[in-house]
Amino acid sequence: MSWVWFGIGSNRDREHYIKAGVRALHDAFASKQHPLFVSRVFESDSVGFAGSRFYNLVACVETDRSIEAIQATCKAIEKAHGHDGSAARFSPRTLDIDMLMFDAVISDAPVQLPRAEILTNAFVLWPLAELSPTLRHPVTNKTFTEHWSNYSGEQKLEPIFLAFDPLPHLVIDDSN
Repeated sequence: MSWVWFGIGSNRDREHYIKAGVRALHDAFASKQHPLFVSRVFESDSVGFAGSRFYNLVACVETDRSIEAIQATCKAIEKAHGHDGSAARFSPRTLDIDMLMFDAVISDAPVQLPRAEILTNAFVLWPLAELSPTLRHPVTNKTFTEHWSNYSGEQKLEPIFLAFDPLPHLVIDDSN
């Protein structure tokens, strides 16, 4: 079994697609023995382009699936929710699901792990530090709490309240 962390974001019909993304990840990976854990939802400005504000969160789950299988599931979920895979990297999104980490694996293929944006984008780092505060980044060996405490970027984000429909085996970190 391995732990996998996901970054989830949307800036088009945000509430609908964030909830749909969490539900789809829950349905694909969660079980009584292995619940899906999710951070609070954060609202932030778009990065890399002028566009509507995003809702973002981080989720994690323990799974026996391979990196390739997880990546294929993420892409299928995105596509099922209107994500245009041919769109420019920095453009509006109905639903974007990125695998951030897979245990302590360091790789460039089939996906970059850990994902570089973890340390540069507040909308990934803050919820990751809240969800897994003592987890260590596999390259820097610092905890995500340490990274968040030392974050010097200018990106502004705000935690928001977003109620999820009750799902079995979903744990929401709303303690902060």
